[in-house]
Amino acid sequence: MAWTRIADPDEAERLMPSWIGRHLVAMHGRFGLLLATGDVMRITSISAVHHSSDGVVLLDVLLDTAGVPEGVDMAWRSKHFLGSPVPGATTAVVNLGHVAAAVEFMAAVTVSGADDDATPTGKEAVEEMQRWASEVGSRTVMEGDGLVETSDDPASTTRVEHRLKKKKKRKN
Repeated sequence: MAWTRIADPDEAERLMPSWIGRHLVAMHGRFGLLLATGDVMRITSISAVHHSSDGVVLLDVLLDTAGVPEGVDMAWRSKHFLGSPVPGATTAVVNLGHVAAAVEFMAAVTVSGADDDATPTGKEAVEEMQRWASEVGSRTVMEGDGLVETSDDPASTTRVEHRLKKKKKRKN
């Protein structure tokens, strides 16, 4: 059986009921998954969705603490609230076929920023730094794709090159 891992909320929304896909993938908050058993699994986020070639959907979830959430309505208090079984154990996998409903216990916040698409890649950032360095007339010393030092002084640049050679020898 082949599995596809999906961490993108827009893609996950296609496989899950829209509210779950939109509100729980890449969001952080306090949610509950009402399971077919009647228990409520307390989670803070869905980190990924796994879709099998035969249609099974599994959710990678981050567990919240067990117990009745603060301020929850009396109608919900009789439920058994599952959460992290021991301190530090915060991940679990849930079969979406066993989830009857999803509820929000606290407003969710976006984990990733709204301008993530505008954030430059590492390569773009290095190219931009090189362009700025050339505009101010300084020399730029590079190692791989990373900026090491910028200097107008050729002697300083030579010292950096010497340190880089020594560093490479130590690695070998």
